[in-house]
Amino acid sequence: MRKIFIMLTMILLGAHCAFAQSDNGQEPQAVAWNFISVPETDAAAIAADANWMKDGKSRLCYTGALDNQIVTASGEELTITAGLRFTVSANPEGNLRMGGSTSSLWLGDQCKIIIPDCKKGDWLKIEYMTSKSTATRTPTATNLTETLPATTGKTHVTALAEIAADGNVEITVPGGLYFYNLAVGDKLALDNTGGSSTSPENPDNPKDVTHAFDITQDFSQLHFTIFGNGPKIYVAPDGDDAADGATPETALKSIQLAVDKAVEPGTTIILAPGEYRPTARINIDNRNGTHDNYNSMVCLDGRAVINCDHPTHGHSDNPYQGVRLTSSYWYFYHIDITNASDNGMLIERNKPTGGSSADIVKATDQGHDNIIEACNFYRNGDTGLQMKNMAEYNYVINCDSYLNCDEGEGDADGFAPKISVGTGNYFFGCRAYLNSDDGWDVFYKKDGAFGDNQTIILDNCITYKNGFLDENTVAPKGNGNGFKCGSDQGAMNVYMNRCLAVCNKAKGFDQNHNSGDIIMNNCTGMTLTSISDKAYSYRIYEAINTAEGHKVELTNCIAINDNDLKDKRDKTGATKPTEHGKNGNYGRFQVDETLEGLSVNNCEFHKAAPELFESIDHTQLIAPRDADGNLPETAFAHIKKGSTVPGYNNTQLVADALIDTGKAVDTTEYQGLAVPAIKYLGSAPDLGAYETTPGTDSVIGNTVVEKVPTGRARAIITASGKIVIKVDGGAVYNTAGQLIK
Repeated sequence: MRKIFIMLTMILLGAHCAFAQSDNGQEPQAVAWNFISVPETDAAAIAADANWMKDGKSRLCYTGALDNQIVTASGEELTITAGLRFTVSANPEGNLRMGGSTSSLWLGDQCKIIIPDCKKGDWLKIEYMTSKSTATRTPTATNLTETLPATTGKTHVTALAEIAADGNVEITVPGGLYFYNLAVGDKLALDNTGGSSTSPENPDNPKDVTHAFDITQDFSQLHFTIFGNGPKIYVAPDGDDAADGATPETALKSIQLAVDKAVEPGTTIILAPGEYRPTARINIDNRNGTHDNYNSMVCLDGRAVINCDHPTHGHSDNPYQGVRLTSSYWYFYHIDITNASDNGMLIERNKPTGGSSADIVKATDQGHDNIIEACNFYRNGDTGLQMKNMAEYNYVINCDSYLNCDEGEGDADGFAPKISVGTGNYFFGCRAYLNSDDGWDVFYKKDGAFGDNQTIILDNCITYKNGFLDENTVAPKGNGNGFKCGSDQGAMNVYMNRCLAVCNKAKGFDQNHNSGDIIMNNCTGMTLTSISDKAYSYRIYEAINTAEGHKVELTNCIAINDNDLKDKRDKTGATKPTEHGKNGNYGRFQVDETLEGLSVNNCEFHKAAPELFESIDHTQLIAPRDADGNLPETAFAHIKKGSTVPGYNNTQLVADALIDTGKAVDTTEYQGLAVPAIKYLGSAPDLGAYETTPGTDSVIGNTVVEKVPTGRARAIITASGKIVIKVDGGAVYNTAGQLIK
């Protein structure tokens, strides 16, 4: 009878079953229910049934009574609860509610869940939380060898208890509880069930802590060199978890199952293109690669989309991520993560049950040296990609994070290396745009044993229109900063090369009380008063914490603005020497050069008028990437050589004054990290994020480009310093003028 029950539930529910080898050689089994989101088929049946209603939290509420019965809608058993039975009393507001903003199954006072036909020696695993933050509630259960623990406040409880005898298990609810996951079966198999679980233990998990990734390399070919030499596991949206996953024809269906099989360093999980709909968070734990033999999860032909399909939620109620990565030396390529109710991807060290921040600090083998390339994170509830709990030396290459928005439409970032993040994390060629809060949130908290003085490097990154819900709608509650560079709760060192902050709701480059270093080389800021009359392209106006040896240093940076075409005085006639642009069309900027500890080198915040650039069409910044995943080639913010415009007080603004007038910034070791140099074409760097377009007879270094045909040409500088010339029509030349593509 028990085997029939398990197989029936798997068929009806599409339940995620975990398999692991037991001591007697048999494959242990578990059947699991996930109550985080309601399947579309169930929702459609409920909508047509008069016994169901929707409440103010968008939950689907059953108003009738059940007496040890299955849950139905429109005459059919619901798949989300298939195989379970319930006892509930009738209530016009429903004593059984699911989905909506709480992303759970809620049961009222004295309601029961009945799990039929259980077997002695199997185990029950269940995750729940009180529905009243001020209450402590303890569910009661029959046919278990121990009692279930109490739940207090907003803390999720995951209980594990052995089944005492063959027969039913009944769980009775006191007051009201949220239920998130439920599973029954072999204890070993239960390790892989539920949204808060980790991957099964891997006793051979390597502990390599070598940091060998070179951030000065050319990233255009990275994805061809990173794969490990271990086994391959294939996964497809139409795969079968009963298959072996050894070939594309015998692909698995579950990404989690493939991860659990990745016990050997160098394993490559190959995802077929298409949409994946996991029923729980994907956990990558105890699955380390090594610095010279990475594990990988890649889609080589198209894109793999992990659609978590979680309803929106309050952060404290239901923090479910799409992918939680606590392992090290993993490489991800061409994977999108969307509709997670918390982070799309979270990289962190694991905090053991009952542990402290000191335990996180000791876990030096976790959450480091992962590479995320050409992946997208969008429409997630809290942050597209977050790093915390001492995650360090992770590398995010050519990724986009956009349209992330929480339930309050005001607290979701693109990228968030923040709170308790470790050092050495690096972003190259990434874009954060149209997120309801900030593009990059680097708000640090020096708590417990974590300490501070951590470092993050951002290279060739773009933050655009954050604090927006779409291209035209401002998020009413979001902060709307582009690069939020720290906090007043610990020193965070932020190093930026050739980054752009454009048209963000509030501040593009935001000092945000940071007591650590902020180093900015060849950055470009621009904002518009049409977005907000209080928006800033730069805001650096606070005293620097020189007592601890930190500094803020800007080199070769510009603010595109029209302040020199307008009176700098405010409407009362008073001058504000450190804040400009209040009356212009291009918004304010504030870089107070009188501050001790602030160094401003070869920057131009007053004379970079929009007319001096090839284009100020900022929408180009979020154009599609090229086939290799590189940022789109645009004319935006490229200096237009030879252009002039009348300036303030009978002056003349000249574009050529922005060309070859910067200060050289060499490859350097900063805070123990090798940071790439600013590459340039002429005798010195141009100002701003881009070098000028060479003409058909331009000199690059000492080499004359003789064979570039007439037409628009652009110099492309790779991260390794290689320079090529690309011409309209797609031709690519090297610096000797030879056709190479």
